Amino acid sequence: MADAPTEGASRETTVTDDLLPPTPANHPDSIKKLAATLRRLDEAHRRYRVHAAKVVGMAPTDLSALLVVSENPGITPGALAKELVLSTGTVTAVVDRLEASGRVARVAHPGDRRSLHLQLTEQGTQIASALDEAYWYVLSTTGTDETIAGALPQLDGITEALDAVASEAVG
Repeated sequence: MADAPTEGASRETTVTDDLLPPTPANHPDSIKKLAATLRRLDEAHRRYRVHAAKVVGMAPTDLSALLVVSENPGITPGALAKELVLSTGTVTAVVDRLEASGRVARVAHPGDRRSLHLQLTEQGTQIASALDEAYWYVLSTTGTDETIAGALPQLDGITEALDAVASEAVG
């Protein structure tokens, strides 16, 4: 924990110091440009998800949950809550809506009937597949196979670095 703020220092600076890892004083221009690009990408991705959710008649959070279940068949509601960074109560409401709309099913674990797992229904699978196809099409317009493949290691590294910091904060 950082020391109490000195006279003239803002509490915001102290809070930031407590939450974020130390960074070098000298940031190369490339890092600043990368950070700005990633912020724009994050916002564009959020807007795309909101648009996709509207197209299929879902709330954005419900769509995010559906896609996580699609990528992780058999995920538990608790693991879904962690993945979406939502409370278990919120995820229960999301899963209730997805189940009521016929997109997700709660399935008892064969070895432990008290444990529930989530599976997409046929309707949920169709929605996830259609959204994947649309997303892949948009991404395919951004470069050649070679340029896209060349960007993947950097994007994977950024993802791992951000996840590592986030897991330290939670842990």
